[in-house]
Amino acid sequence: MEPPAAGPPPLPQPLKLTKQELKKMRTQRRQAREKEKQELIRQGLLEPPKPKVKISNLMRVLGEEATLDPTAIEQEVRRQMGERQAAHDDRNLARMLTPAERRDKKLRKLFDNIPGGALTTRTAVYRVEDLSHGQHRFKVDVNARENHMSGIMLLCRGTFNLVVVEGCPKSLKRYHKLMVRRIDWNATPLPQPGDDEDEVADVTAGDGEAEKAPNSCHLVWEGEVGAASFKDFSKEEVASPEAARKLLDEQGVAHYWDAAANFDFDAAPIAEMP
Repeated sequence: MEPPAAGPPPLPQPLKLTKQELKKMRTQRRQAREKEKQELIRQGLLEPPKPKVKISNLMRVLGEEATLDPTAIEQEVRRQMGERQAAHDDRNLARMLTPAERRDKKLRKLFDNIPGGALTTRTAVYRVEDLSHGQHRFKVDVNARENHMSGIMLLCRGTFNLVVVEGCPKSLKRYHKLMVRRIDWNATPLPQPGDDEDEVADVTAGDGEAEKAPNSCHLVWEGEVGAASFKDFSKEEVASPEAARKLLDEQGVAHYWDAAANFDFDAAPIAEMP
C-alpha cells in the first residue's frame, strides 16, 4: 500500500571527521588560546607565569642564585613542584565526572539516550521457523533485556515463531547481528539432566525417519515507528495462529503477524541492518 502522504525528508547526517582532522582542530584551538594569552600578557592585562623551575633545570634557570644557598633553593624548587602537581590534580578532579554523569555518558554511547532529546524508536520483526532450542530462547530473551528493548517473543505451535523488538537504532543493530549471525539456528540441543530418556529416543528416531527441514531466521520488516507498542520484552506461548494474531491485535500490531505469514523467502533473502 502506498502511504497516504509523503514522509518527511531524512535528517542531515552529521559530518564525521578523520582522526587527523580532529587532531589538527585541537592543535589549532590550543594555538589560538596560547596566542590570546600571550597578547594579554603583552598588554599588561595578565601577569606573566612564573618560570617552571625543576631539579633538572635548576642551574640553567637560576644561574648564580642556585650556588648561594643550594639547600634552600632546592627546598623552594621542590615546594613549587608540589604546588604545581597539587594544582594539576585539583583540575583533573574538577573535570572528573560523577557516577551519575558516567552512567549517563555510557547510556548515550550504547543506547542513543540523549537527555532532553527525542528518542528514535525503531522496530524489527523476525520470523524464526523453530524456537524449541532452550539456548536460542534464552539468547533472544536476555539480549533484548540487556539492550533495553521492548517487544515480544511469540511461540506458536505447529507453525512459525515471531520475535518483535523495539528500541533505539544502536540497540537494534546489535540485536540484528545476534539474530542473523551469532546464533546457529540449526544447532542440535544437548540433552539436559532432567530430560526424559524416552522423549530423547523418540526425537532421535523421528529424525532418522524424516529429515528435518533446516531452521532459519529472517528479518520480515524493520523501520521507524511513532511510539513503542510494548512496555517491556516478554515471552508468550499460543496454541494456534489465530490466538497469536489476536494477542498482537490487542497491542495494535496484528499486521506484524500477517507480514510474517505472507513472507516470501525467495524474494526477501536475509537482510543486513543499515
